[in-house]
Amino acid sequence: MSKKVGISALEKIGEYKMEVLNRISNSDNLSKLIAIDKSDAMFCDSLSEEDRYGLLYDRIFPFRFVPEATSEAKTYLTLGTSGFSHLRENLKTYHDYQSGSVFFYVFTHVSLMRTDSGVRQDLMIAEIDRLFEGTRGIGMGELKLNGLNELWLHNNKFGGYAVNYTISDLK
Repeated sequence: MSKKVGISALEKIGEYKMEVLNRISNSDNLSKLIAIDKSDAMFCDSLSEEDRYGLLYDRIFPFRFVPEATSEAKTYLTLGTSGFSHLRENLKTYHDYQSGSVFFYVFTHVSLMRTDSGVRQDLMIAEIDRLFEGTRGIGMGELKLNGLNELWLHNNKFGGYAVNYTISDLK
């Protein structure tokens, strides 16, 4: 039996998610847009570190869904991963490299969408893009925007976006 070389991207998914959650939690703009349900959220005082990290498992989830069904007017950000495989270009497969996507699901109750600074979910994806597009520290190389789709949930009471970035890593 041959000895395994390197750590696969699948084994690093937890590490990737922790880095993503740290960046999200440290973002003043995102934390205010998620936690403060008022139209002037962007002009409110910054949340304390305790309040920012308190959003985890309340309004920010490291998996795709919100565990409890809700009809309350809130804003959520959830994460998903998909498509991890060996890197392929044309007909060649590179077994030393793996790539996949991290998804951000951003959605807010329709009553909270309008803010004094713009549409809440639009502001959120702009901040996510600022935090992740072309940045390093998750995988090898830079994260790259892979796609954006509108997202509507719970009989159109919640709306937002699903946006994903490609992660590449060395095995």
